Amino acid sequence: MIVRMNTERVKTVAVTASLAAWLVATAAAQLPERRFDDLLRRGMWRIPTPNWRFFGPNPGVKDSHLLYRDITDGTPGEWVEVPITTDRPWYALAWNARNRSPKALFDASQDTIARAAAFGSDVRPVAWGAGYRLLSRYIQLHLPHAEGASHSQFLLMQSYPTSPADRSIEPVFVSMEFPLEEDGTSKTAAFPVAA
Repeated sequence: MIVRMNTERVKTVAVTASLAAWLVATAAAQLPERRFDDLLRRGMWRIPTPNWRFFGPNPGVKDSHLLYRDITDGTPGEWVEVPITTDRPWYALAWNARNRSPKALFDASQDTIARAAAFGSDVRPVAWGAGYRLLSRYIQLHLPHAEGASHSQFLLMQSYPTSPADRSIEPVFVSMEFPLEEDGTSKTAAFPVAA
C-alpha cells in the first residue's frame, strides 16, 4: 500500500513538473528577444513549444477603415465611416463574445484588400470573393441609408502614422454600386453573377 502511494505521488510530481517546465519554455519562446530560441531547439533535447509571438514576425502598421455612401437619383452622397470596433469592457481580456462581428468585418475587409491587390483594376474577381459579398450585404441590411437611396457603395482605406501628430491615409479599394433592399427583397444580386 505504501509503495503504491509513493508511486502515485511520484507520477503526480513528474507530470506536474513536466507541465510546469513546458509552460516556462513556452513563455520563454514567446519573448520578443530570441536569446532562448537556441536553448529550446538544441539537439535531441528540443522542447516542442508553439511560437505565438505577439504580432508575429511582421507586425501590422496600418489601420483599416470601411466607409460607405448611398446613391440617390444617380447622385452619390457623402462617405460615412463604419465604426468596426467599439470600446471594450474591462472583462474583455477574458471574455469578449461581442468581438465576433467586428472580427468578421475586419477579416472581410482584409480579404477584399488582398483580392484587390491580386487582381489589380479588375473588380469582378474581387466582387466574387466572400469578403466583398459579406461587406456589401452588411451595408445593405445593417446600416442606415438615406431616404430614397437606390444603391450603395463601399470604400476601403488604410491609414498609418507618419509621425506622432500626422497620419497618412490611402484609398485601397472602391466597390461597384450595388442595389439596396426594397421591402425585404433584393432587386438584384449585390455582386456580379458569373456568366
